[in-house]
Amino acid sequence: MRAIAEFAMRSRLRAVILTLVGIPLISPAVLALVGLRRGSSDGLFVLVWALLPVVAATGAGYMSPLMAGMAITHFVGVLAGALVLRATRAWSWALVVLTIATSLGIVVTSQVSGGLLDSLMQAVNEAAGGATTPEAQQVRNAFASEAQATGYLTWVSVISATLALLLGRWWQALLYNPGGFREEMHALRMPLPVAAVGMLLWVYCLVSEHFVFWGAVAAFPIMVAGICLIHWLVARKGWGRGPLIAMYITLVIAALPLAGFLCGLALIDSWIDIRARSSNDR
Repeated sequence: MRAIAEFAMRSRLRAVILTLVGIPLISPAVLALVGLRRGSSDGLFVLVWALLPVVAATGAGYMSPLMAGMAITHFVGVLAGALVLRATRAWSWALVVLTIATSLGIVVTSQVSGGLLDSLMQAVNEAAGGATTPEAQQVRNAFASEAQATGYLTWVSVISATLALLLGRWWQALLYNPGGFREEMHALRMPLPVAAVGMLLWVYCLVSEHFVFWGAVAAFPIMVAGICLIHWLVARKGWGRGPLIAMYITLVIAALPLAGFLCGLALIDSWIDIRARSSNDR
């Protein structure tokens, strides 16, 4: 992985090549690394070249507006988060901006493509080679409304964009500031107004199946802050990797209860600053 980052940092051309390849997670992480290290000028240069094949394929009819919109949204969201992180050195604001940019991109994609739910069904039908396939019907049954489908795709896009930004920042620390990434993540703490609004939106959206995924989107930055707080606590106590492995497994099999706990923990931390209190109690 270090070799990929070193290759990308040798020139803009090499960064463009790696981004054009379109490797999931790796290509957007390269864009994030360029934005973090070299700023908006080089970041936008790589972004434009990365999106040219998407625009060309869409114009030629080889890529659907849905897939093109999701690809553009992914790259733009990653770069937006990277540039904010570079400017502010605050993961809290980088996550908020990444989430907002990605959400807006998916909403615009929904409008341009004529509705994400219908576009998803059409894509499944084309892949299966049929007019009305059982797979497409399953997609229809899985989502109760257009709002639910849009929220789900936004949630997935925000997660994947955040992972790319994390990888890009890890590469940057690996090359130029060993150990810095770990310190940043352990110190991540959301501003109290942001955490409070995110929690309120999440609780409000939980009562409606149509907006439940939008609630998850609103709460995502807070949940990340809660995860980072757990990482800090485990490292401080010297508990090893066991609790972290258990946490991530639980996030897969029982996401909602654990997400609620993590968000609540992050909200408390935003209010009383658990790390500072812990240091004062020594």
